[in-house]
Amino acid sequence: FSLHCVPLPLLCCKAIWYHGSVSRQQAEAQLQRCREASFLVRDSESGTSKYSIALKTSQSCVHIIVAQTKSSKGLGYTLDQSSCVFSSIPEVVHHYCTHRLPFTGAEHMTLQHPVPRPH
Repeated sequence: FSLHCVPLPLLCCKAIWYHGSVSRQQAEAQLQRCREASFLVRDSESGTSKYSIALKTSQSCVHIIVAQTKSSKGLGYTLDQSSCVFSSIPEVVHHYCTHRLPFTGAEHMTLQHPVPRPH
């Protein structure tokens, strides 16, 4: 059983940090009582992208669009065009657990505390 055979939505919806189609406001409400660097991934409300990472900073919440991009390897995901391209959302999350985010307002931060979706 290889992860490469599993389509991304299957992998994503198994992840505790994937909250599906919650709104920006619902994501912020979830993060309100969490500590700094807590995060969740949700379906994006903008038509240009599929996913968004909601992250609690010391001041507020930021919403980082995960852009879908076409690379030589096929479809991929990236946070900004100059950064790495990943083949799945779990790979994006895994990478930014240990690398700082390329995002204004969260440059010094990594994804540290996954917020489990409510049951």
